[in-house]
Amino acid sequence: MSNDKLSLAERREALIVQCSMQRRDAAREIGALMTPLSHPTGGIGKLFGGGGMKLPLGIIGTVAGLVMAKSGKVLPMLTMGLSLIKAARSVMGLVRKKHT
Repeated sequence: MSNDKLSLAERREALIVQCSMQRRDAAREIGALMTPLSHPTGGIGKLFGGGGMKLPLGIIGTVAGLVMAKSGKVLPMLTMGLSLIKAARSVMGLVRKKHT
């Protein structure tokens, strides 16, 4: 009978240790998932400030390409698009300088 109680106590202790390790791992994983949302250069901030403007420019480029392919006025649309990109970059540069 004392062997069973010792075995139960050992198993209980092992389960407690295992549960604490799982809680620690879960907290670490949740923290890693939440970091991009709270970090200033992660999440939505990355679209406009942190990692350049890859996504917005990609969307604008796709829409502009579809419009140009449909209309036939390719050269004026390209010059207007390039000037808009230059203006957006200069504005973003000013915004970044102001926040630092």
